[in-house]
Amino acid sequence: LLWSSMASALYIDIPARGSRCVGEDMAEDALGKFTFYVPHRRELEGKEVPEEKSAKFSGVAVEVTSPKAMLMKKDLAHEVEVFSFTAADEGMHEICFRNNNKHVRRVNLEVETDLAVKDYSELVKKEHWRPLELQFRKAEDKLESISQELANSREREAELRQSGAEVANKIEWFSLLSITVLLTVSAWQMFYLKSFFRSKKLL
Repeated sequence: LLWSSMASALYIDIPARGSRCVGEDMAEDALGKFTFYVPHRRELEGKEVPEEKSAKFSGVAVEVTSPKAMLMKKDLAHEVEVFSFTAADEGMHEICFRNNNKHVRRVNLEVETDLAVKDYSELVKKEHWRPLELQFRKAEDKLESISQELANSREREAELRQSGAEVANKIEWFSLLSITVLLTVSAWQMFYLKSFFRSKKLL
């Protein structure tokens, strides 16, 4: 699954003793905020959940990994857990849940990236912006984010094109090599058979 420069909410049912993963493709230095919540079974039944039960381990663990490193590993309680970070690596960031219970568990996951995470409150105080000026700044940042995403898409497309050309070139050389080997083996077989038949005076 892929989100971009926005907030998205998911409800994920994790099978008993099983796991599920989702992914977020992020650019280098992009802001990320992942919010996790595992509802208690009483809550799903419309019942009140005592505070001491909310703080207990839900049986669900989460791991967040970048293309190069483990960013977070935690056992989730029945409380809202927030993980905020700045992506050090470009590429797919995986969020994997492991359910250690004997029954299905539901996890509420909210993913916010880039402008959805950016806090403008300090800039408003420092620059004394009016509401309209703040909206203009957000629009400017949004356009810059879109331009960056387009540039990243073009770069990935060029890399894929280059990779495809290299694969096609390797296939071409392999085909030529295969044909050469087949011709060589066929010529040797013909020479061997001709020598054999001559030795037996059949030719």
